[in-house]
Amino acid sequence: MKSFIFLFFYLVITTNASSITNTQIAYPPSNTTNKVCFFSHWTVFIYNRIKNPITVHVQSGDDDLGNHTLALNENENWSFCDSFKTLFYAHFYWNSRTAFFNVFDTETSEKYCSKWAHNKQRRCFWLVREDGFYVGGHLNPFPQGWTKLHDW
Repeated sequence: MKSFIFLFFYLVITTNASSITNTQIAYPPSNTTNKVCFFSHWTVFIYNRIKNPITVHVQSGDDDLGNHTLALNENENWSFCDSFKTLFYAHFYWNSRTAFFNVFDTETSEKYCSKWAHNKQRRCFWLVREDGFYVGGHLNPFPQGWTKLHDW
């Protein structure tokens, strides 16, 4: 019986911990997953609001999501289960400008992104604009609900 319980928890933990998805969508769906997470299930979106393409390279300590070139209004997004120690950072390239900062960590997510609700996926949105980087919990029309956190 102990072996069965250990196997069950091992499968649940390894299945949830390794689930990183990366799909291109125009607008976030209301519920794209039936994933069960011990804590919070997150999707982070990075939207390009610059006329010229930008390149984004997102990484964590465990995952390298690679380089993605985004045209105007395109987005890069990924989903994961948060362990309260989750950290994703990104390099941004636009013409001769570069920027590097955390796009998901506990402090930023709790302060600026969507709030916890029972059985709801949480979201964090980034807008990349010519004057800098804005974060918000919902895809609201700019500038309502957006906070500028970084410059180029």
